[in-house]
Amino acid sequence: MLDLIRFAIRQAETGNDLESAARLDDALGYATGRVLNPELEDKYQLLDGATSRNFNMYELVMSNVHLATSSIFDEFLEEHPQAGVTEAREHFRRLARASIQVVEDREAGIYRVHRLDEEVGIWLADTLLRRSSYEPLTASNRLADDLPPESRAILTRADAEAVLAGMQLQVRRRKLAEIRRVVEHPYSSERQIQKALTGAWWLFGGEYVGQSLRRRLTRGLELDIPLLRPDGVLHVVELKRAAVRVIESHRTSTIPTEEVHKGVARAQNYLKLLDENRDRILGHGVDTRRATAVLVIGHPAFQDKFSEVQVNETLRVYNSHLSRIEVITYKQLLDAAERVLDLIDPSAADLA
Repeated sequence: MLDLIRFAIRQAETGNDLESAARLDDALGYATGRVLNPELEDKYQLLDGATSRNFNMYELVMSNVHLATSSIFDEFLEEHPQAGVTEAREHFRRLARASIQVVEDREAGIYRVHRLDEEVGIWLADTLLRRSSYEPLTASNRLADDLPPESRAILTRADAEAVLAGMQLQVRRRKLAEIRRVVEHPYSSERQIQKALTGAWWLFGGEYVGQSLRRRLTRGLELDIPLLRPDGVLHVVELKRAAVRVIESHRTSTIPTEEVHKGVARAQNYLKLLDENRDRILGHGVDTRRATAVLVIGHPAFQDKFSEVQVNETLRVYNSHLSRIEVITYKQLLDAAERVLDLIDPSAADLA
């Protein structure tokens, strides 16, 4: 069977059918243990929500890791009260030796066929150790080694909190990368994008304190993502597909496409319903008087004839004529979130 797959790959390459060759190579990689099933589910969207399901499992495991890390760290400090950051890190590395060895073997090209739970375990080890590696507070690490023993243990406890904060930052970075993969996949549906964005309200900026627990605030209205401002006022997020055209040519200029106009009209109807039912919705602790909305639609990668600059300029002109509604692309949303994470990244501050 493996020889037949290799033959098919050569034939596809000879016929310049590179897409088929790549798919066959992934099949060969899975059969030989080079490619893991979660990676195939992610790449080809084999199951609805496969990408978010894998990441949800990752977040759950990371949450348990945070809990276990705190307990292990306290035990280590009780037994080694004079230990510094370097000793603590080496202790954790020894505890993780089995997982580290698996990842190092795969990076060295040593592949074994794993299936079912074992395969998921290998993928998780790779995700936790290789893709989420993080060494926070380089300056503090150097400082810890110069302090007297009685001070080093105290600093180590503080650094433990910094490590956990750094891990939380990496979880958000992983979530952002996961959302990018879903958004930039040409076959992702609105439902898949919405599922990927669920719970990631921080993507939309620091002016929001969270997401309303209720998506259906009144009859005939179910919001994609209902965000809340600090004063309890609602901000509506309407999501459309990323793989759609956002602008088109019109005479000597460019204008938004019909998909954009339809999305804006839908947001307008939502705001109208929210205004009319404000008194009833106030009972849920949400104020909808003069609520605002954002339509997230499209991505420059799916615009064949126009550049990202042209897309942004056209939408900027379009937005200047709107009231209470803004239109942005998924790339604008995710790039802004990336910049925010860079600003709060302690390692970035270290380098500066």
